[in-house]
Amino acid sequence: MSIRDSIVVYIEEISSERGFDHASNLFESGVLTSLDVLSLVAFIEETFGLEITGDEIDMASFGTVDGLVNLVLTLQANTAHAAAARSHG
Repeated sequence: MSIRDSIVVYIEEISSERGFDHASNLFESGVLTSLDVLSLVAFIEETFGLEITGDEIDMASFGTVDGLVNLVLTLQANTAHAAAARSHG
């Protein structure tokens, strides 16, 4: 399952919305509430083996499915880069 599909399925599980626009703001459209953010953070950290800091929790990253996918891809790249640097350090 792709990153996007995993995120969409999880959002559909925690909200009552189905078939929402992945580019639309998830909070403004009522798909998610601010209380859902903590659950979403835990899901992303668990599912993708990443750590999300408070600085990374913003509307640009968490406002849309596209933003969430980009956040996961960025964190994966940063994690891979850090691991490579440690192995060559």
